[in-house]
Amino acid sequence: MGLLSQTQAQYYNSSNSANYGDYQFTTLENIINAFMFAYVGEGKIISKVNRTDVQFHAMRAIQELSYDVLKSFKSQEIEVPNTLSMILPQDYVNYVKVVRVGTDGLERHLYPARKTSDPFAITQNADGTYDFGQQKRVITIVISDPLNLEGDNLVLGFKDNLNAQKFVRFRFASNNFLFNPTQNDVVVDITLPDTPTAETAATALANSISSFGHHTVSQNGSTLTITYNDDLVDAVSVGSTEGLFAGNEVSSAGSDISLTVNNAGTAAGDSIVEQTPSNTSENFQNVTPVDYQLYDVNYSSDIEISTEGRRYGLDPQYSQINGSFFIDQLRGLIKFGAALAGETVTLHYVSDGLGTDSEMVVHKFCEEACYKHIAYGVLSTRSNTPEYIVARYKKERFAETRKAKIRLSNIKIEEFTQVLKGMGKQIK
Repeated sequence: MGLLSQTQAQYYNSSNSANYGDYQFTTLENIINAFMFAYVGEGKIISKVNRTDVQFHAMRAIQELSYDVLKSFKSQEIEVPNTLSMILPQDYVNYVKVVRVGTDGLERHLYPARKTSDPFAITQNADGTYDFGQQKRVITIVISDPLNLEGDNLVLGFKDNLNAQKFVRFRFASNNFLFNPTQNDVVVDITLPDTPTAETAATALANSISSFGHHTVSQNGSTLTITYNDDLVDAVSVGSTEGLFAGNEVSSAGSDISLTVNNAGTAAGDSIVEQTPSNTSENFQNVTPVDYQLYDVNYSSDIEISTEGRRYGLDPQYSQINGSFFIDQLRGLIKFGAALAGETVTLHYVSDGLGTDSEMVVHKFCEEACYKHIAYGVLSTRSNTPEYIVARYKKERFAETRKAKIRLSNIKIEEFTQVLKGMGKQIK
């Protein structure tokens, strides 16, 4: 009947440190099995229930209890980069605290800058109208017969570093193919395998176009969708002898490459262009940190205290030098003030406990509360359950949750007494 599955030697000599201390938790699987055994059956409060219903309410219980009852032990530490931002964790729900770690290893609380944000900044033209950008030129290419591609070529326009219009020819190499590039052409030869398929030929062409760096390519089988990164300003013709038709910057030579061109490169877009970064965010992150060591603060009288250190009328959330932050929910980033550049920052956060199978565990102090959550969830969703039964389990759920929260608060009377002794010191 014992619950330990390891000997002491196996536990203490284990190379997997993730198992240390896991006896304080029980798995979601165990909770579901125990609930089905103790609460469901003939003569019990729940005569019959589907296991999937119990699993749903058990997972909801873990979510609800994770928010303010279960101890949050998830954290991430980074060194704040020059962008002064941190990506929110994959399983982030809310933060517990954000701290700066000093050279002594102690954590100093950062406080949220509640009077700033990073709004969606609209890019405006010189006359104040909104900039909707331009639709990028889109080209669709389908390779039909990969065995006859030798000698075929694809011509795409682009701009060089001097903003000059040029053309690049992606050519499937062949010794028998005579090709006379013009002065502005750039030639990229593509080598195919001995027996290419349409998909492998499309992949080879896509890799060549992507590595060239002026177009974005997506592939679906033997079909390529090419989007220009920078549209050409004017339509240019290279001449009919090169297989191009006037007024377009793209063409193909050979019957095995079919081509569809959308010449909407200079048309207005449908969405407002965002200005990055916004003026609000840029100004917040460019503020020069105040060096309080430069001020000779004398606390003998209020008159001699500098403006930055004035004691009266201070807002407590800003009267600290640890730094500040705010969370940009739209972009999933934590933005820090300029004073934190290069500093070590740790985010302690709450998850819902359902990210992976290994974290679907419940502390044993909270096990009974989880049972009551499941029981109330099952009974409250049944149409024929008497209301007094539902009300009873609602009260029991609340009582068990409160008891679990008190237990998990981990208040030790000796530690509490020691703190009170410190508060009772006489000031001489």
